[in-house]
Amino acid sequence: MSIYDAVMAVPRSGRTFENFIQKFSRQATGLTHSDELIKAVKAGKKHKHQDYQIARQYLDSIQDSPVASHLGMFIDRKREERPYRVGFLGADVKLDDIRIRLEGDEPHNCSSLVGLGEADIAVAGLDELLAVTHNSLNSSATKWGMYNYNLKKEHKVRIAGSAMLTRYNDVVQRDVQDMVGFFLIAKQKPKDDSSGYPKDYLAHLEHHKNKVFVKGRYAEKVHKSYPKLNIEPVHDVEDAVNDSETGDVGLEIVQTGSTLRRKNLVLLGAPLFLSESLYVVDYYKYNKKHDEGLIQLLDKLEPVGYFEEQRLFQFACWYHALQENLGDNWINKPNIVDIFCSQQDAVRGLRPYSLKTRYWTPSDSYKRDDAFRFVDESLAQLDEIYQQVINGRL
Repeated sequence: MSIYDAVMAVPRSGRTFENFIQKFSRQATGLTHSDELIKAVKAGKKHKHQDYQIARQYLDSIQDSPVASHLGMFIDRKREERPYRVGFLGADVKLDDIRIRLEGDEPHNCSSLVGLGEADIAVAGLDELLAVTHNSLNSSATKWGMYNYNLKKEHKVRIAGSAMLTRYNDVVQRDVQDMVGFFLIAKQKPKDDSSGYPKDYLAHLEHHKNKVFVKGRYAEKVHKSYPKLNIEPVHDVEDAVNDSETGDVGLEIVQTGSTLRRKNLVLLGAPLFLSESLYVVDYYKYNKKHDEGLIQLLDKLEPVGYFEEQRLFQFACWYHALQENLGDNWINKPNIVDIFCSQQDAVRGLRPYSLKTRYWTPSDSYKRDDAFRFVDESLAQLDEIYQQVINGRL
């Protein structure tokens, strides 16, 4: 029997790790030096090196730090040279009386550990889930609220809800949730170019067969969802687009848009997918009554549903920050409600559900007319919240 009530997998570096540690340390004991831990992991990126012994020198230099026991060496596979660096290894923490082992891993491995039974719960984005579980989906799920509905019932890895991780955004000067869009990006055309951009980018790309650069880990999922696109896996999408001389585009994850502006790139239309940090759980462990630790942990973490008001507010803040930051670099910018959801999404399974619902999915007995009405009400509420956000009333 495990000495822990729950094992939780989290990214061992990066923004999601930092956002989660900041939030979780306010609830749990055992992470009393959270700021120092985040600082040490961020410094590990600066001290990365292909030579293990050189990269290890940084870890050796902070052995007297109170967070040294939480750190370890790993290979940073996000970088083309695959250097060694310091990252989060693990920590034993308590949330009230719940004994939790936090373990750091590759972002795309966290949900896999849940599937393998090596972790009970993980922090992962929908983009990561789609990359590793798309073969288990009955149809495309472009928003996380549709994921459980489209998953084969025997698949035990399910989304419990949003982790609502936030970070301060300088553009709008407030904390904004870590939402991202999977957008088409392109080189900015010269001012004197009168040819413009096509209205329907996907149809244009499918017809003209321009290359669509995609990070390798997402290539299979994109090909499955859009089989007519001329997809080329690359390590760095933005650099591939900038280096292209034939009007090729990229499909890239965009959160704030600052990197795009710096590299003189533009955003094209609406995102193909939306993602954010989610709580991903072994549903069958949760469903067993003797796994009280996992049940209690989720009660404390309070995953937020797709349509809940606090998430609508954060969605409005994210969209506002992105459009303010990009300005004219967002070509054919869609309306906020068109990005959030549509009536067709309700048909595909984007309906309200809770952790009391079987398989954490909206039931098909949920009448379609009711689903349409709920979507309309949610879109009206989102639009109202957005107007208050841009006018400074929220």
